[in-house]
Amino acid sequence: MTQSEPSLASGDPSKPPSPSGPLTERPAQHHHGDALLAWWLAAAIVGADIGTSVFYTTGVILPLVGFAAPFIILVVCLLMWVFKATYEEGCAVSPFNGGAYIMVLQTVGKRFAIVVGALTILSYLATAAVSALSGAYYIDSIDNIMNWPVTNIVFAAIAPVIVFGLLNIVGIKEPAMIVFFIAMFHFCLLLYLDVKGLIMAFERHIDLSRFSHSLTAVTPAHFVHGFAAAFLGITGFESAAQIVEQLKTPTWKTLKYIYLSVVVLVGITAPITSFLCLGLLDAGQLNDFKNSLLSGLAFVEGGKPLLFVLVVDAALMLFAAVNTAYVGCIGLCTTMAKQGNLPAFFLRRWAHKFPFMQGYPYVCFMFMAICALMIVLLPGQVDNLGQVYGMAFLAVMCSFCFGVLMLRIKMPLKVERSPYKTKWTFPFKGYQLPIPPAIGLATLLFCEVVLLFSAEGARGLGFQILGVILIVMCFYRMGVLEGRLRELPDLRLGMGKFATMEEIPETLPIYVLCTGGAKARSLATMLIKLLEREEPGPKEIVIFHAEEESARRGMMHELLQRVVSQQIGPSFKNHDIVLTTKILPDTLVDGLIYLKKAHPFKKVFIGTGTDPETAERYARDLESNLGVPVENIGRPTLIDTKQTK
Repeated sequence: MTQSEPSLASGDPSKPPSPSGPLTERPAQHHHGDALLAWWLAAAIVGADIGTSVFYTTGVILPLVGFAAPFIILVVCLLMWVFKATYEEGCAVSPFNGGAYIMVLQTVGKRFAIVVGALTILSYLATAAVSALSGAYYIDSIDNIMNWPVTNIVFAAIAPVIVFGLLNIVGIKEPAMIVFFIAMFHFCLLLYLDVKGLIMAFERHIDLSRFSHSLTAVTPAHFVHGFAAAFLGITGFESAAQIVEQLKTPTWKTLKYIYLSVVVLVGITAPITSFLCLGLLDAGQLNDFKNSLLSGLAFVEGGKPLLFVLVVDAALMLFAAVNTAYVGCIGLCTTMAKQGNLPAFFLRRWAHKFPFMQGYPYVCFMFMAICALMIVLLPGQVDNLGQVYGMAFLAVMCSFCFGVLMLRIKMPLKVERSPYKTKWTFPFKGYQLPIPPAIGLATLLFCEVVLLFSAEGARGLGFQILGVILIVMCFYRMGVLEGRLRELPDLRLGMGKFATMEEIPETLPIYVLCTGGAKARSLATMLIKLLEREEPGPKEIVIFHAEEESARRGMMHELLQRVVSQQIGPSFKNHDIVLTTKILPDTLVDGLIYLKKAHPFKKVFIGTGTDPETAERYARDLESNLGVPVENIGRPTLIDTKQTK
């Protein structure tokens, strides 16, 4: 399979067909309403990451742009509306976990998608380590009464990593409730600081001219660098795209509420807070609180009591961002495991033994171990880790924006039927491409280049960690997976005058039946009868199955062979038909594209699986990707009408 080929059908890109039928749109847990997240819980998960930006964004860009920092932060916050429209369109068209990985997988190919997946994993590992360490340092800063050694900082940072790891083994909803209350307290505190700060600013008649003067005096080079660095303020924006399958339906409406709440809250509080930090703190206080300007603002407004509350809030929010990293990484890793790009044991759960554990323990343990190792090895690298996170995050968002643009080219019919798509478009080579992702892609690429050339220490550290992740993933695919994914031999069974295989002509009209195995006999029998009635004459029927992880030792192949040779074949021995079983180590559409190149077929038939409506929609999407008719022969109406004729 070449990279230029379409990688996925527009149905579930995360998994091949199951033995009970080729089609299911969502994982099993998605059918349990109590496991799905309401928009306000999901918004808390996303906001917990973005909401931490107020603790450091102004301090990061202040040395570069001076008092122009609030204006730059405001511009970045306004750009969130662009990314809001982009992510809403992408997730509405493809409502599956994985975010940028799924976007790239559907539109570009597997190789590039694996790189994007590795970058996303890197961003979550970095944000978890940075957030945990920063939270520990904030606790240590309480009135300078602790003065912890580095070992205590490390232990305090590892604690939330372990706690949220164990909570996510239980499930996604339990830690989300905790994060919701933390996020609510945080934004209420920010609103209080902003309202009181604006009153104080009005009473003190602060000099506004220094802000406007700084905006005109900053050099272009510093402005560019500051603008790129200010994007650290919206890191975590992509997290909602990693938990799409855990959102209450309709998904696109839930996403709309999530991003609307986050964009409005962050868009209001971030620039105002930055303005107040620079306007109410004098030169000495700006120097004293240069690494925690928000702490300085709390001290100016309410003295040590409010400072204490702010520090506790900062630590809790930073620890809550660790949970966001867990949630995002779980959504991504399980999707990649379904695709065979990560080991299948990441999909194993303990719910059959412990019903209260609905999460993915092996992903949590892996993330917990690597994150703890990074904290132990890099306790003094918080700044560099933060920059690594920023660069990885920008690359991931770039990939998502590019993927959304390519959806209009690769899957126009699916975009057309999507419940949400932006109306702001521009023409490009006969296609109407959306404007928001185009603006987002250009902006993010520019910022990514700036950060790559300016952050030398972080660049080296980021490439090292990314290299390790990619090496491990490639080793798995080449050393372990590829050995299991070797193409299995086909079984060909000639019937009627084709009973002697030498008599089979070189060219026969080929029809494909996609099925797992459990329904192979009933669906194949139904298909043969339909074809004999509607298109009589010699033909070949390929019973096709895309190999699953659980069947890669040949179990499914043996089942299909038995079904074809012992059950279907004897029933139609008087028909001039060739039955062929075909198993390919790939997702459904990948395998069909490969099969079509080698043996052009006239039509594809699928069953309903467990959801006839979803199967019918899947058939139409599959039809648009393959360019051949696709018929759902498992529809109850179709079965009833055609069997009763």
